[in-house]
Amino acid sequence: MKTKYSSNAAGLIGAWLFLSLAYCAHAQPGTAQVQGVQGNASYQARNGATTQLRKGATVPVGAVVTTERGAAVDLYLGPEVGTIRLTQNSVLILEKLDRAQTFITLTSGSFAGKDAKLPLTSEYQIKLPHGIVGVAEGKYRVDARSYLVLLQGAMVYAYVPADGEPRPYVLKAPPPTYFSPIEGVKPAPVLLQREVELQLKGKLR
Repeated sequence: MKTKYSSNAAGLIGAWLFLSLAYCAHAQPGTAQVQGVQGNASYQARNGATTQLRKGATVPVGAVVTTERGAAVDLYLGPEVGTIRLTQNSVLILEKLDRAQTFITLTSGSFAGKDAKLPLTSEYQIKLPHGIVGVAEGKYRVDARSYLVLLQGAMVYAYVPADGEPRPYVLKAPPPTYFSPIEGVKPAPVLLQREVELQLKGKLR
């Protein structure tokens, strides 16, 4: 089933309640800045060329960013979206990056994000294998297996389970919350909160 980025989170949910999903992200000019790297991480450009990531480098729209075992990379996506830390064994596609719209696809692995604060005129959406996350603001972690953690801020997740019927979920924090395909939205356990905080702590070289 295909899915499509909507104009806003509310519109996304409303459309999915009545229409089938039809995703088609159109990449636009823009780049992400590498703020730090740990271990082996690279990106593959549209022309097929693979480049190792280094601090200070820029990653173009359309690139597929990959981290190997034990690796991590900090990507600055702009003043509205802030910085995300892609963790080990992850694959991220930069679909569209500009001040009004940031669309990325996480096909495997996870990343943690901070400093997101979207004005009403902007949107930030993350496509996962089974749905789309719309982030309004805050500190959070997104896993490609549809596990979400929100420490502070607000996000909405249009989850598409195996039966293909979209289900909307809203997360707000504080207090910290999480989503899992089995439990839905629940208060985040203290150990889970600490885990995400540790993932975001410090700077990569």
